[in-house]
Amino acid sequence: MLLWRQPRCSAEWFRRSKVFPWEVASCPFSVSAASVQSDDSSGDEKLNSAPDNEPICKRHRSLSSDSVVQTLRCLRRKPAVAFAYFKDTHSLGFHHDFSTYSEIVQILSHSFKGEMLVSLFCEIISATDGGGPDILTHIDHLRKTCVTSHVLSFAVNCLIKAYTTCHDAQATIEKFCHLCRLGFVPTVWACNFLLKFVSQSGESDMVVTAYDQMKCFQLMLDAYSLNIVTRSLFQAKKADEAFKVWVGMIEMGVKPDVHGYSSFIIGLCDCGKYDLAYNMLSRYTVLQEITQERVPIEAMAYNMVIYGLCKEMKLEEAEKVLENKTKHGSAPDRYCYSYLIHSYCKIGNLEKAWHHVEAMVSHGIEINCHIVGYLLQCLRKLGMTSEVIVYFQKFRDLGLHFDGVLYNIGMDAYCKLGNMNEAVQLLNEMMAKGLTPDKIHYTCLIHGYCLKGETDNAWQAFEQMLKANIKPDVVTYNILASGYSRNSLVMKVFDLLEHMMDQGLEPNSLTYGVVIAGFCRGGNLSEAEVLFNIVEEKGIDNIEVMYSSMVCGYLQSGWTDHAYMLFLRVARQGNMVDQFSCLKLISGLCRDGKVEGASTVCSMMLEKDIVPDVISYSKLISAYCQMGDMRSACLWFDDMVERGLSDVIAYTALMNGYCKVGRLKEACLLFDQMINFGIKPDVVAYTVLLDVHLKETLYRQWQGIAKDTRSLILRSKHKTWLSNMKNNEIEPDVAYYTVLIDGQCKAAYLDEARELFDEMLAKGLTPDVYTYTSLINGYCSQGETAKAEDLLQEMMDKGMKPDALTFSVFNQRTVRG
Repeated sequence: MLLWRQPRCSAEWFRRSKVFPWEVASCPFSVSAASVQSDDSSGDEKLNSAPDNEPICKRHRSLSSDSVVQTLRCLRRKPAVAFAYFKDTHSLGFHHDFSTYSEIVQILSHSFKGEMLVSLFCEIISATDGGGPDILTHIDHLRKTCVTSHVLSFAVNCLIKAYTTCHDAQATIEKFCHLCRLGFVPTVWACNFLLKFVSQSGESDMVVTAYDQMKCFQLMLDAYSLNIVTRSLFQAKKADEAFKVWVGMIEMGVKPDVHGYSSFIIGLCDCGKYDLAYNMLSRYTVLQEITQERVPIEAMAYNMVIYGLCKEMKLEEAEKVLENKTKHGSAPDRYCYSYLIHSYCKIGNLEKAWHHVEAMVSHGIEINCHIVGYLLQCLRKLGMTSEVIVYFQKFRDLGLHFDGVLYNIGMDAYCKLGNMNEAVQLLNEMMAKGLTPDKIHYTCLIHGYCLKGETDNAWQAFEQMLKANIKPDVVTYNILASGYSRNSLVMKVFDLLEHMMDQGLEPNSLTYGVVIAGFCRGGNLSEAEVLFNIVEEKGIDNIEVMYSSMVCGYLQSGWTDHAYMLFLRVARQGNMVDQFSCLKLISGLCRDGKVEGASTVCSMMLEKDIVPDVISYSKLISAYCQMGDMRSACLWFDDMVERGLSDVIAYTALMNGYCKVGRLKEACLLFDQMINFGIKPDVVAYTVLLDVHLKETLYRQWQGIAKDTRSLILRSKHKTWLSNMKNNEIEPDVAYYTVLIDGQCKAAYLDEARELFDEMLAKGLTPDVYTYTSLINGYCSQGETAKAEDLLQEMMDKGMKPDALTFSVFNQRTVRG
């Protein structure tokens, strides 16, 4: 039927046909109406216009509820026409009541006309808000009259859809719950439709509220419901709540599909819950093996778990995920291998990284420039500069695409080896391949020239950089300034600083710091002080960097007092030099015997919550021990132990201090304490403690003991300590043997001392001056001058120069003899 021949509305059709349902008792209209529309699906579009002729408007008063209901019943098989008629009568001014609404609801529900029924429900809901009929009354009437449950379920679905059109998420949830309390049971489709509608509001709390209400009403939910709720929670970064929902639904009997598992695992990864995702993936893997289901998890889910585990450096777990991925039919790709290779390179495990590179190649996956970059960076990090060049050339010869990053790695390696010609050649090769060098490449060249002291070439590279319209940054200027200052090119440094400012770059504290450090290393301390005073008077941000450089400069030049005075002045101003400078200052003060100053530096560091390292603590403790101030040494040792920083070096330093002041018992107790704290003693600690026991035996327990018994005691102690050291996998060194030899000599057991000396030689250990001196002293003390002279000659034949102590011992014993 052509559109222009279609009557404008059903009421107009009635007028033209001169057949009106209110003029007859029966319903011949049902036969005539069949010609109005043969296609119900387009009824809304064709019959949804109000009549605009005056005669029909005058006749609306003749309509009654009974006549409208009767007409609607005649149109039951043509629901689109019935709905159009229903709307037209309303537009003519007729007020529909319960009976007419119920009839049209019945017609549209039984014919499953969802779009029309939703539209009708929206009108009723709007009318209800304005005092019109209650929609639930009609739904309840439908429940009492419909024959099949499908009809009622369909109507309830449409009503919920209408609620989402007319109300916001909160109001829709309330209406939904009211329906459930009235005994209506929404279908899974309705539940999912509501959950999806609420989730689009972005309020994850409301999604959970709707889900909880559905659980309370014991409504049927499915895997799609689970996906909607968990996805909403993941978007709100509420992974723990999502996991609870997941577990709850599983307990309710909901069986997630593979897509659900994948999306849930991806959601956990998005929230950073990689361990939980790993456990979920492992659980699904076990489930697959039990049920022998061969439906793999999506590759993206595997990759995200591998990425997350690599990010947290849980590389063994990541490898297991990769293994399971391959085992269950999901082919490994470049991404998962790239994550593992990058992580192993990051921790310097080159062997593992190469293993995955080989596995990657065996699966037919091509290596890209990023993976090559990881490997070369790892080699560079491990200090294997020559190997960087070897593998750079190998990968390049394979025809792989090299980007600017890889060329910079190769240039940097050549620069570190001082091969600047090759570095320049790489730069030219890079440009020949159409790659444009940036400031990083030129800065690399400048740095290489500065390391070689070729400052003129460094400046030429700098000028070439400017000609290429590449603007240098502060880093470039700092490197060039450092090179000039280290090579004592004072005027060029100041010219460079001026050039830097002309380019609109203000030298920062690091710039001045590297210049001052360079001046000091180059022996230009006075120039460093001049620059320091100028900048300090001018003022600069982060001036602590410059203070730190000046302190280190003074220490570099051997001016420990100046470094300490500057440190104190800076501290009184409320500033603090950096930790490295403080630690270096402590070391310098301890070396010069200025222990109180070192102690002050440590105290002021702690006041600023800067904790000295173990080495600084040990040096301070050792310095106090050398002064015989065991009280101060113990105070700093206790402070270090309380901070959990103690190690074998600090214990050994304090033990040695106790030995020097004759407090041998405290030294032994300290050794036991070290063992109890789980700190493994080294050979130095054993040597110190052996010295303690030998002195204890020789000076305090030797009286009244027979000579043979003394020998047994010394041998027993020797075997005991060697056994302990062997159990701890510690080999005795020259110092340890020297203490043993000295003890045997002082006990007048020269044969045993010589046996230990020969044993040391048999182990490949080379005696030092102290070892020879101990044995020479023993021979001299027993009057065996000839043997002492032979030993002295042997020592000199080996190129060892006897020290003053050796000559003193030999001369004194010879004179007495």
